[in-house]
Amino acid sequence: MERRLAAVLIADVVGYSRLSHIDEEGTRTRFQADLAGIIEPAIATHRGRLVKTMGDAVLVEFRSVVDALRCAVDIQQQKAIGITDLAAAQRLDFRIGINLGDIIVEGEDIQGDGVNIAHRLQALAQPGGIVVSGAAYDHLREKLPFGYASLGAQTVKNIADPVRAYRVLLDPAAAGKTLGPKMAFASRRVGILAGALLLLLGLGLAAAWWKPWQASAPIAGLPAVDRPSLVVLPFDNLSDDKEQAYLADGFTEDLTTELARVPGLFVVSRNAAFAYKGKEIKPADVASALGVRYLLEGSIRRVGDEMRINAQLIDGSTAGHLWADRFDGQWSEVFSLQDKVVTNIADALKLRLVSEQGKAGLAGGTDNPAAYEAYLKGMEIYQRPNTPEEFARAVRYFREALEHDPDFGAAASSLAWTYWDADEERAKAMGMTTDQAYDNVFKYLEMAARHPTSYYSQLKSSLLVREHRSAEAVDLMFKAAALNPSDPWNYIELANALIFNGRAEEAHDYIDAALRVDPNPGWTDFRLYQSGLADFSQGRFEEAVASLEKIDPNSPDPWPKFYGLQVLVSAYGHLGRMDQVAAHEEALKKVMNNRNDGGFSQLLTQKYFPFKNEADIERLLAGLSKAGVPELPDWVKLDPKDRLTGPEIRSLVLGRELNGRMTSPEDIPFRVTPSADGSIILFEASEERKGTAWVQGDFLCSAFPKAQTTCGAVFRNPGGTRDGNNEFKMVLRLHEYEFSPLNPSPQ
Repeated sequence: MERRLAAVLIADVVGYSRLSHIDEEGTRTRFQADLAGIIEPAIATHRGRLVKTMGDAVLVEFRSVVDALRCAVDIQQQKAIGITDLAAAQRLDFRIGINLGDIIVEGEDIQGDGVNIAHRLQALAQPGGIVVSGAAYDHLREKLPFGYASLGAQTVKNIADPVRAYRVLLDPAAAGKTLGPKMAFASRRVGILAGALLLLLGLGLAAAWWKPWQASAPIAGLPAVDRPSLVVLPFDNLSDDKEQAYLADGFTEDLTTELARVPGLFVVSRNAAFAYKGKEIKPADVASALGVRYLLEGSIRRVGDEMRINAQLIDGSTAGHLWADRFDGQWSEVFSLQDKVVTNIADALKLRLVSEQGKAGLAGGTDNPAAYEAYLKGMEIYQRPNTPEEFARAVRYFREALEHDPDFGAAASSLAWTYWDADEERAKAMGMTTDQAYDNVFKYLEMAARHPTSYYSQLKSSLLVREHRSAEAVDLMFKAAALNPSDPWNYIELANALIFNGRAEEAHDYIDAALRVDPNPGWTDFRLYQSGLADFSQGRFEEAVASLEKIDPNSPDPWPKFYGLQVLVSAYGHLGRMDQVAAHEEALKKVMNNRNDGGFSQLLTQKYFPFKNEADIERLLAGLSKAGVPELPDWVKLDPKDRLTGPEIRSLVLGRELNGRMTSPEDIPFRVTPSADGSIILFEASEERKGTAWVQGDFLCSAFPKAQTTCGAVFRNPGGTRDGNNEFKMVLRLHEYEFSPLNPSPQ
């Protein structure tokens, strides 16, 4: 038996069984034509060896992984040439997986993990697409003019360790780039959200902006809860068409949500369950790892409009089957089939179901099968790493769902999230500007509010917190947690709102609750940041340091580092540990400068940490001052002796009308007038906005709807005059203003 290192390529036909059922002879003829006319010539051109055909798949060996990828690209590009609409309905699309690894040679055949991994990778590819392993990517990334999108560490069947996977991007604009795995919303997700990370820049508080989509092995040995507890394992897709996996995934997530509402039943999150997708498991191991007693597993098969759902309930302590059943029906009956499964499980566990209150409305859901299917198609794209064009297609599916059912709250909230995530390239793919996309966030949030989901509440809560409305955010998230107790981001957002509302002592319970329903270590860094912030906000600096020091400095997710480093350096400042301040100073400068939002100064901190109570923000800023973090950006050259104190700002500005103009980076007149309710009205660039203003230490701060907190320092202008409306200067992170009060200044 010979072993050697080789590049292995496996190409598999998408939906071959379905096509054969329609036209067996014609499908086989087209496969043989592709094999002889495209695949075999490409293999020969790129110095490969066709090991064998396996029904509708081919196994090929190469000495060079560069040759393997060139061959794969050649095949997919030739398949894409000259396709008409008629041919597209009948053509054979291939998925291709490539791995570089150890193989076992037996005569002309090859076997081993090197082959098995290639086989699993092709199943991760899109029709017409290519996925390569991390080992292959490490050799390829600088040798060929292609781009790559990381799919993260994938757990694949019959392979002990997670496998890094990368989708090959053939768009010339992506050449030389590697997009990171999306850590963003959903269950978003976490989710969370490299291309996906770029979406987050400038979005402010991110407590709901990462969603742990990429599942990894959970933390083992969690204690069991003192009530019936359950995990809904990912249902298998038994349909001939592999693309219909979105139905099984969507069904699994909806069952998780519905079962979590059953009184007396504890259900872990969808993401914790998806760590086991595609893996052979032992019920006792899963039950122990997740701290649950029962496991629900099953499968879905759909042929046309006919559906079959198989489900079984297993006692993890004995591996015995408590209940099993089969449900047959039409796709139009999918919701009643879901209800039957939930009812049977509740009966098997002797639990009382929630009284019927109109399931679709309560869940932000729908009773329209066409809307539901469009929504699931959109979520399948949105949850995974995607190109701008694919992202735009997800938006179209969500819009289609709303066209079928305008009251579909989940579709509206997902649209709000997609527009929230729209960077410049994604907005362009949708045919709009980023400003137009931003406006759509609030348009669809308003629609989603009529039938709210957890996704709606999480995004809305973040917006409320950054507008200094954290009390409203707390109320909203308590309701969201009751609506979907299995979503960890409901607890994380609740903890976030509590901390900024001055109730940090309560936050740890909900951070622990999030860990309990989703022990996935993929989002450990964010939990560490939030635990550290909760401790810091109670003056427990040593405890805060203990959590914050554990954040991975090499993680591709920038946000825990961005937030956590500011809190960590401030804590060290309070503790007088200047050696540790010096050790982290350059890293802090780097993450603050990378925001392109005013650079290294306390003005940036005040934007991203909108505490309700002045004592909380003062604690953070005081520690940063002790650590040497400047209050103002280095571009500010005004004389410190001209700077106004907090009481002077309060006397000069609050409750008075101001006239002036922005002087940098543009020249724009503005006027501020006080409102009868104590708020302010800002007139700037032909726009009128109503907000609030307050003094925070020696800074003047303001908050407006749809915008984050802005704070600045106020200076006397020695050369200013009342007639020139420039007696005072105010410097913000990126802007500079000159102004004068309309009535005589008391200064």
